[in-house]
Amino acid sequence: MNLGQKEFHIAPMIDVSTVEFRYFTRLLTKRAVIWTQMIVAETLVHRSRIHHQNKKLPRKERSSCELPSSPSTTSSSSSSSIEEEDEIELTEDLIKHCGWWDAHGNVSPHPTICQIGSNSPAESAFATRVVAKCGYDSIDLNCECPSDRVAGRCFGAALMKDQDTAVDIVSSMVRTAAASSSSQSTGIGNNNNNKKLPVSVKTRIGVDDDDSFEFIANFVQRLVDEAGCTKFVIHARKVYMQGLSPAQNRDVPPLDYPRVFRLMNKFPQCSFLINGGMKSLDHARKVAFGSNVKFDDECESGENESESGISNDVTGRNNGDDDHDVVPCQKCNLPQGSCLNPPSIAPPNLRGVMVARLARDRPADLADVDRYFYGEASNPCKNRRELMERYISFLERVYPRRCCDDDQTNTLERVLTPIVHTRPCCNICREFRGQNYGASDGDIIAPSEIVPNEKSPKKVQPSERVSNDGKPQRKQGNKRARRHAKYDGAKIVTRIVDRALQPTWGILAGEPGKNVFRRMSHELSRDKTVRNCGPGYILWKAMKSVSDDVWDKPFELSGGKSSTYYPTK
Repeated sequence: MNLGQKEFHIAPMIDVSTVEFRYFTRLLTKRAVIWTQMIVAETLVHRSRIHHQNKKLPRKERSSCELPSSPSTTSSSSSSSIEEEDEIELTEDLIKHCGWWDAHGNVSPHPTICQIGSNSPAESAFATRVVAKCGYDSIDLNCECPSDRVAGRCFGAALMKDQDTAVDIVSSMVRTAAASSSSQSTGIGNNNNNKKLPVSVKTRIGVDDDDSFEFIANFVQRLVDEAGCTKFVIHARKVYMQGLSPAQNRDVPPLDYPRVFRLMNKFPQCSFLINGGMKSLDHARKVAFGSNVKFDDECESGENESESGISNDVTGRNNGDDDHDVVPCQKCNLPQGSCLNPPSIAPPNLRGVMVARLARDRPADLADVDRYFYGEASNPCKNRRELMERYISFLERVYPRRCCDDDQTNTLERVLTPIVHTRPCCNICREFRGQNYGASDGDIIAPSEIVPNEKSPKKVQPSERVSNDGKPQRKQGNKRARRHAKYDGAKIVTRIVDRALQPTWGILAGEPGKNVFRRMSHELSRDKTVRNCGPGYILWKAMKSVSDDVWDKPFELSGGKSSTYYPTK
């Protein structure tokens, strides 16, 4: 069998699958399908409604964060009016909340799938139109997340119990996707002109006490017959709505691959992705293609055990019905009785596999996806230094330094307008930027001139006024002055720096210097005199704490090494 016939997906992870994480991952692999974190459809409707409301108000009365009524109290006719508009105005605010990012240089976001969470057919239809207009390659409905953020609002895993609502939502998405393909030929990032936006559903094999094969089969059957959905992503474990945290729901319920393979056999007209417990690229490829399938790049060693630690002795198992595949599985000998045995020959409607914590905890393992999983001649990055330098270049564009400008606004999101700097660099980032910017000693600005000394007396801002009792009062609505005082002179807020650094936390997993790198990154990010130099500088400085040999070491290739990695909690 030729490589490239299956797909490798990076799962949606709340607070992980940010724009920064997806760009960092895209530097490692051009072929993998990367998912956004779940986008709440109600949020997109609300942001669009704010935009339309502000357009109707005089400039002095406009508000960027409030409406006369909240989304939950707005009439259904208002929601319908937004949904039925001929053209959606794709503002920067709407693009940001939809999680889209444009190509940077030769780094393209494609292929990318947007996952939404919703309990309303109207709102999900609107979100589908926004996703199509942004240019995503596909859209997915979350029917498996147990987080309190979604379960308490009756979507996510709750839709497995409320199947009527799930069918209505998916049906609305399928109809809207079909209509969008003819009404909107292109989007800002669309490379599939006039192509129908695929719709999929990500779910688990059971919920609470409803964990029989008949339950999940009936759920899929209704989505196929009544909603017209034929693409599914199955997380191969059940979910508990009560009693377990979201983290525990990723570890405590046992994984049951045989049930997923049985589901594939029951619905040959549908395509499936399998998610959960992928230990390595070697394990993922064996699950996707089958353990008996041989490729040209495999060693002719004749070993019976795969490098992933999963037994290949699955003779005669093509459908998951053998006795040794019953969960709890005694053969796999894994925690909770999980069964992760790959099939000897993968079902033809198994479209691919999906990994989550492998990508988060050991991103360097993804460096060989294009070659090992898709059969490409080479991979995008040859070592960690090349990867980090390209990522730092990206951060310098989206989160530029704020150490040498007179603008008192704070960097709360991606910077869309150029920052005007008064000096080439400061004393802190001189080594990083001095040569590039051609700075001389007379052009360098000292850190004390950038960030106010914490011990210095508070200066009364022009936006403050003194009342009759002598106490300073701020003018109502002067958010900029209050925000600057809140962060004590640090213009780039901690949340932005953490989000930019998070994708790199596992890049040295298994290598010397991992803890030193993370500790240095954290310490620099909390230093208010350093934070204004930007997250790009922080990463560059943290890299100095680790030996050059580690950064210059070529990425290891899959198939020729032993991996005993298990996803962490």
